[in-house]
Amino acid sequence: MGKHAFFEKKSEPHLNTLKEISMGKIELLRKRIETDFSLDKPLHKYICIYACGSLGRYEMSEGSDLDLFFIITNSENGKCYEFTNLEKYCFFSQMNKINEDLGFPPPSKGGMYWDFISEEDLIDIGSRKEDYNNSLTARALLLLESKPLLNKEIYDRLLDKIIDVYFADYKDHQQDFYPMFLMNDILRYWYTLTLNYEYRRDNNDKVNKRYWKRLKLKFSRLLTCFSLLACLYKKSIGPQDVKRYVKMTPFERLHEIALKDKEVANIVSEIEDEYEWFLNLKVSDDEDWWNDDKNKAEALSHADKFHDLFIHKLMKYISTKNSVLQLKMDMY
Repeated sequence: MGKHAFFEKKSEPHLNTLKEISMGKIELLRKRIETDFSLDKPLHKYICIYACGSLGRYEMSEGSDLDLFFIITNSENGKCYEFTNLEKYCFFSQMNKINEDLGFPPPSKGGMYWDFISEEDLIDIGSRKEDYNNSLTARALLLLESKPLLNKEIYDRLLDKIIDVYFADYKDHQQDFYPMFLMNDILRYWYTLTLNYEYRRDNNDKVNKRYWKRLKLKFSRLLTCFSLLACLYKKSIGPQDVKRYVKMTPFERLHEIALKDKEVANIVSEIEDEYEWFLNLKVSDDEDWWNDDKNKAEALSHADKFHDLFIHKLMKYISTKNSVLQLKMDMY
């Protein structure tokens, strides 16, 4: 199949269009943030901002809000820079003005998740504090679907430090190293997402909101977690490989593994078709669509098919090609 006809088949209109839109929005947002938070001011040089969610995946459509993380890094004395309350309020007030001026919807839950996370907490992998300080989510999304907006040098340094922790034993086992620590942490994040979905389900939500929560879990959140896991299912993977995968979008990762295997290419093609259906529904933004029971059944059928394609076809096929790693994964 050469470089697989899969890549030359039909264009993927929503993936391509939303990527162009998202890249434009990121560039506009980055320029505005760099202007308003000039690094000439001492406190700004210790803040790293990165985008996740639909913008980080290059899938932002009208109505998508900004999913941002704010990391406070260590100053010259090796300790985390400490904001005064006034500095913090001024910072997020200006961030909200940027959000409004550029026409993004208000941040979810009144900006509840717009807060600073320290570099120390971000890299303290496995700490009990991760149960409540949001650092697991910040770190997982940094690896899975992030784009830097302020202080890219800090972003790259944080990424290097995090991956170094996951690969602490790599130096002595390069020929047979499996990134089990990283893979288990990605799975931990996935399980957290599924548990949070069950815990936060609210039958009092409007029907479209309730079903969208389920579809986002079954499509975009599954895609971002397992697209990176799929790339890690091979022997002797090194930290430089992971750094390269992190900078890809989820579908760019799938395209890479599809290039090397005809069966994978066929499955990824089916996955893209189903994801296009999801994006088409997302772009249409028709609240009344959910009032028809046939439409609800259609949506859940597509969600189940996407899950089966990704987990029971793609991941199963990849895992059977690496029985040693699969045995190790089954033991945990």
